[in-house]
Amino acid sequence: MKILHLEDDRHDAELTHVVFHQEWPGCEVAVVSTRPEFLAQLSRGGHDLILSDFKLTNFNGMEALKLAREQRPDVPFLFLSGTIGEDQAIEAMRAGATDYVIKDRPKRLVPAIRRALDEARHRQERQAAEEQLLRVQRLENIGMLAAGIAHDFNNVLAPVLMAVPLLRDRLTEPTDQRILECVEESARRGAGLVREIVGFAQGVTGESQILQPRHLLRDLVRVMRQTFPRAIGIEVEVEPGLWPLRANPTQLHQVLLNLCVNARDSMPEGGTLTIRASNWQLDEPGRPEAAGLEAGPHLRFDVSDTGTGIPPEVLARIWEPFFTTKAAGQGTGLGLPTVRAIVEAHHGIVTVESRAGQGTRFQVCLPAAPFAQATEGPGERATLRQGQGELILVVDDDPSVRDLTAAILDRNGYRVLAAADGVEAVALFAPRSLEIRAVVTDLSMPQLDGFGLIKIIRNLSPTTRIVAMSGRAEHQSRLEGQDSRCECLLKPFTSDALLTALHSLLHA
Repeated sequence: MKILHLEDDRHDAELTHVVFHQEWPGCEVAVVSTRPEFLAQLSRGGHDLILSDFKLTNFNGMEALKLAREQRPDVPFLFLSGTIGEDQAIEAMRAGATDYVIKDRPKRLVPAIRRALDEARHRQERQAAEEQLLRVQRLENIGMLAAGIAHDFNNVLAPVLMAVPLLRDRLTEPTDQRILECVEESARRGAGLVREIVGFAQGVTGESQILQPRHLLRDLVRVMRQTFPRAIGIEVEVEPGLWPLRANPTQLHQVLLNLCVNARDSMPEGGTLTIRASNWQLDEPGRPEAAGLEAGPHLRFDVSDTGTGIPPEVLARIWEPFFTTKAAGQGTGLGLPTVRAIVEAHHGIVTVESRAGQGTRFQVCLPAAPFAQATEGPGERATLRQGQGELILVVDDDPSVRDLTAAILDRNGYRVLAAADGVEAVALFAPRSLEIRAVVTDLSMPQLDGFGLIKIIRNLSPTTRIVAMSGRAEHQSRLEGQDSRCECLLKPFTSDALLTALHSLLHA
């Protein structure tokens, strides 16, 4: 325990300190007697208790109380005085003093201090609980906001992903093809980030797959070299024969990108960002650096920088949600907590080493799958996905999504009818229910939504296949398993995914 004692009588201070050390052996007591000394100690901080005389030769106890309440409002402040009267004591308590003890009643000092410390601890616990409640409410609000915008944002990205294959067949220049690849990759990444934001806020985990991390690192480094300041050098060291791992690619990309962005921000004047990836066979899981990992093959990702480093008092709090040292509007305090949550969901660990002025190194360790076959990329489109003149009804209130969906189907051998909402779709479907083989419909539409439309179609023609489109993951789970003649595609999706889903339903 650390005590700040304001007392100008040396004899009284020594007697009081005897009491302190009898009750709290090893406690640290800083004795001051002047205003400058008192202010210096307050600015230094770290005290658990402030004890003050009421009247001093060159200072005043009430002034000391005012300064303490302004600079250290959470630290208990007790008066220990031989001259304080009842009126002065009442005034002191109203001004924020925790308690007061008369010097000729020393037996009251220890109980008063214990009571003050207990009250301070309970107050801190209550404040921490209230802050945690506010954080939970803030996360709930983020979740509601994210779910609300996800559908609209995915509708914005959907035409981009669907338009790329249409343009790829028409553009033959290598430069144009590379531009299309960048557009497609950016749209995919944006869609993935929307899912991860919703997932973080609502506690939804993404799907994992076997992937080769060298491909992910290649894409990550390309993005950084295009967007990071030129004063920051980027070095990449990837061990030959890097093992595959089972992970959600968007989440793993988010982990590494968050760490790299933090490294960039720690080097405002430039420096070197180094990314290393290596295999690691863990045979002794009890080692300190492997706490929380099971024995077996692992991958280690190191992200290090030559930046300003992280002070010890900040390092202890970097995993706290909403804690940030960045200026308002430049950071949410969710980056590193998200990193830890994703890594732990993948049964891995993340550690950090940092020294002020000497840079920082984050290390992520994840279980590897050395004998699994990683997904290298999308395969060639199967000719079986081509239509044979089947009539398809496309329903979407977003004209961009509707027109592009119709164009994709038309170019791949289907005949298409288009409707702007559920009411128009019923008008088109009813007289041609025996001819229309499948309906591709959005689920969120005005007047008559997709769920209502599906019920009407089922009543008119139970065998009609349905491809439902939605920007909300909860819609997919709502339809899943209820109808074998219905499949849900989450926006944004590729034309290949649409053609595959439609072909599978028509030829089931």
